[in-house]
Amino acid sequence: MDNEAHISIQRGKSYADNWRAYKVRVDGIVVASVRAGQSTTITVASGRHMLRLRIDWCSSEELQFDAQAGEHITFECGSSLAGWRIFLAPFYVFFRIHRYLWLRRAT
Repeated sequence: MDNEAHISIQRGKSYADNWRAYKVRVDGIVVASVRAGQSTTITVASGRHMLRLRIDWCSSEELQFDAQAGEHITFECGSSLAGWRIFLAPFYVFFRIHRYLWLRRAT
């Protein structure tokens, strides 16, 4: 279609959640999943959208983006529990559930 855009979500590898997939939500609807070291590409209509990743009851913050027809937007994601932060897992699970995962637009 003429008014479609594509978004790619690239997930790096890390020890935390290594064997589990993140659910990709666009505008509140699960549209894909992405595993460690993999990426996924999704077609969206042009316009404003909300993007969030989820694993169990934890998630990333919701990220708003505008997609224009024919555009390809890339996002990067991962667990906030990389490196020494793995010891903060209980804190993130109970008090920072919307920051357990990180999500940002790639530069």
